[in-house]
Amino acid sequence: MISTKRRMIVVATLVCGFAVGMSGLLNYFKYRSTINRLVHERILATGRSVENVIQSSLLLGLQFGDIGTLPSTLEREQATDDVITGVDVFDTEGRILYSTDQQRVAQRASPDWLVAVKKAGTENWFVEGDVESAVGMAIDNNFGLIIGHIALRYSNERVQQSANVAGRQLAISSFIVFIIAAALASLALLAVMRRLSRDVAAVESALRAVDPVRASAAAKRGLFGPALQHFVETIRSAETEIASLRARMHRGASE
Repeated sequence: MISTKRRMIVVATLVCGFAVGMSGLLNYFKYRSTINRLVHERILATGRSVENVIQSSLLLGLQFGDIGTLPSTLEREQATDDVITGVDVFDTEGRILYSTDQQRVAQRASPDWLVAVKKAGTENWFVEGDVESAVGMAIDNNFGLIIGHIALRYSNERVQQSANVAGRQLAISSFIVFIIAAALASLALLAVMRRLSRDVAAVESALRAVDPVRASAAAKRGLFGPALQHFVETIRSAETEIASLRARMHRGASE
């Protein structure tokens, strides 16, 4: 019985560890998905501010490639969010017209960006990179035609740092929950096994009892009391009937 208790406690602990571990992993991946979505929405909010500046300049009659105040606007918008590492504005041909990094001006946009732009159409697009990722959006003119795109680059490392902090917190919380759950499960299992041990002992003592009266009294105790009581009564009835048959057989033989 002691060996059985140990095995049951080990099984209960493993079950608790599996359940808590899977819950922690699911929460972590759900957090990563949520934080990525929130980062994209936050960055796109900055992109919409840039788009509004471009739209206002176009309404004043300026050409898309001749907005002199746009570079300072890009730098100011980049400074509002420490996740953003750069902002680029390029035309439909993929040539960068404005950028917070002056070395990128007049260069071609990343081929991955152009592929994502083509697939997205008028919708927002996203390209994941090794060091930097980019979220972009289309720029429309007054006639609803796409004249360019805004690409906002952000640091994967900073987003991953936030995910790592949340992962450590989830790991600590999951470990505490596991300890509590395993302890409660073990205590509950010990209580059930103790009750079961008493019931099994009562059944065993009843079955080994020589005196039917003692067996009946022992059968009234424990979880299996009613069934054992019926078993004892059935044995008594069978013994009585066997004795009656023997008596009749003796009378028949004597006659």
